[in-house]
Amino acid sequence: METLYRIPFAVLECPNVKLKKPSWLHMPSAMTVYAIVVVSYFLITGGIIYDVIVEPPSVGSMTDEHGHQRPVAFLAYRVNGQYIMEGLASSFLFTMGGLGFIILDRSNAPNIPKLNRFLLLFIGFVSVLLSFFMARVFMRMKLPGYLMG
Repeated sequence: METLYRIPFAVLECPNVKLKKPSWLHMPSAMTVYAIVVVSYFLITGGIIYDVIVEPPSVGSMTDEHGHQRPVAFLAYRVNGQYIMEGLASSFLFTMGGLGFIILDRSNAPNIPKLNRFLLLFIGFVSVLLSFFMARVFMRMKLPGYLMG
């Protein structure tokens, strides 16, 4: 395998370049990287790429039995389509569930007082369970009769 790696360098020669790191460039803190990851997770799970390509409306409208226009946040009966607000709401739930798991992980750290550990466990479990069950409610709004037996 190493001979395969040597073949290009037998023909090509690496340039002797001295690159210096700019003085204003520093290593980002762990919380900065974490914030960038969480924001990018929020945007990607919210369907930002779909929203940019398809350009759907932020909310839709539906005519009720009296002929009045009602705003709707969920594009019903279409799994492949979404309104912008629907994507943001679902993305918020996914992010809340992920943060709940991170909070549950943080509750396992040593030297945490018992009350704080209990609060972290409670908030983590509530976040995970609330996001799970609300995602099921959102799915039932999108596809009425989904998982109803």
